[in-house]
Amino acid sequence: MKALLALALALLAVAPLHAGEDQAERDRIRIERAAIDARFAEEQKACRARFAVTDCVQRAQRERNAALADLRRQERVLNEAERTRRAAERRKDIEQRSSPEKRAQDEERRRQAVIEQKEREARAADKAQKKSEEDAKKAAKGPREPRAAAGPHGPQGSARTPQAPKAHGPSPEEAAKNRAAHEARLRAAEAHNAQLRERVAKRKKPAASDLPIPR
Repeated sequence: MKALLALALALLAVAPLHAGEDQAERDRIRIERAAIDARFAEEQKACRARFAVTDCVQRAQRERNAALADLRRQERVLNEAERTRRAAERRKDIEQRSSPEKRAQDEERRRQAVIEQKEREARAADKAQKKSEEDAKKAAKGPREPRAAAGPHGPQGSARTPQAPKAHGPSPEEAAKNRAAHEARLRAAEAHNAQLRERVAKRKKPAASDLPIPR
């Protein structure tokens, strides 16, 4: 048993046990504990058939306690190995989250999200402006004139009053103003994106202390 404990300690010093191996060891200990209890029950039964029952039972009890104590030591080794393994996994996860590559990826995702938000805002502003222009055109036309009643001349009555031709789209001045506003929004979004790219490039640039020393 001592040799087995020494071997377990040596394995723990080299590397933590994997989860599958850890569970297999716990299953083995559970089986051995059940076997020890079963053997002790048989020895108690055999002791009752002897003359010195008390001494026999006490000797069997000591053997059982020693065997169980060794199993408890093995469990402590497994528990320590599991704690070490979990601590290593937590450290690895923290290191991965704080790595320059992970930070650069997060920054790139944030930059892309900002660009998409700017594009959505620009599309919404264009849509609102077009809606406002259409409403202004409708208001400028005024209420629609009622249709003339049928007169006594001809089967269809008097001729309709000619209407002014409908305007198709904004005037040249309005179109030029809309284009200028749209281009200004695009330039502002591009300038913002350039600033984000510059910040990301500065974060990716290695520090001067990390550069190799010239020989």
